[in-house]
Amino acid sequence: MIRLVKIVKFIMYPKIKFKIDINKDIRTLEAFVNDAQFDGGQNLQWAIFKNYPNLKEYFKENKIKDFQKIAEFVKEKYKKEEKIIQKNIKIYQANWKKVENSFFDLTDALFIDQSWPKGKYIAYPTIWSMFPRFLEDKTFQVPYAYKKEKYVNVVIAHEMLHFIFYEYLYKKYPKYKKDKYNFLVWNISEIFNEVVQNSPKWKKVFGLKSMGYSHHKKIVEKISKKYHKNEKINADLLIGDIFAEVETIKKNKS
Repeated sequence: MIRLVKIVKFIMYPKIKFKIDINKDIRTLEAFVNDAQFDGGQNLQWAIFKNYPNLKEYFKENKIKDFQKIAEFVKEKYKKEEKIIQKNIKIYQANWKKVENSFFDLTDALFIDQSWPKGKYIAYPTIWSMFPRFLEDKTFQVPYAYKKEKYVNVVIAHEMLHFIFYEYLYKKYPKYKKDKYNFLVWNISEIFNEVVQNSPKWKKVFGLKSMGYSHHKKIVEKISKKYHKNEKINADLLIGDIFAEVETIKKNKS
């Protein structure tokens, strides 16, 4: 008699730590301002000046002219909002705990046999309007205060999805690790996330839609019509379709 033994694969899932770090937020601003030079500083308005117009006086031609004053502002803001930040971080941690198992079930179904990359996996609060993620050490930022507290779970899932997406993509398509493809891969990753996170199964877990970028809208709508009909999304096919759509746009523009 032949016995069939079921082999169960043991997967290590990252446990997100929630920490407050003022210096992290200062460095985030500095890095964002440096990157903003590539878009003529357009993103500085929504990310920084919309909520803190007084900081404009410490800038000149979209560059920081008085770093010390900005650092003092951030430290004072954290001191003023200390209780709110500490309270919200605890709420975010508790809310994430409620959905993390479902999140990993969803990513397991999406990325077959893909292990999670090593990293710190730390969520830091930010006072700015952008929520960056750092692929190098697997850390990211979430809003220190948000009207819809549960939407922070969507932000966390979004950044976590980036970490495993990049690991998966670079493993499948190593040529895209080259710096010249950074902007292309970023666009692919954002479109991928929006299609996935706004699919029926993901919305059932998180309850809210993920907000995307307006310049991705047409591609997202087109691809979503195809993939939101299916119970299960195949990451390889989805990535392939996104690449194809992006290449079509590039050809039409040239």
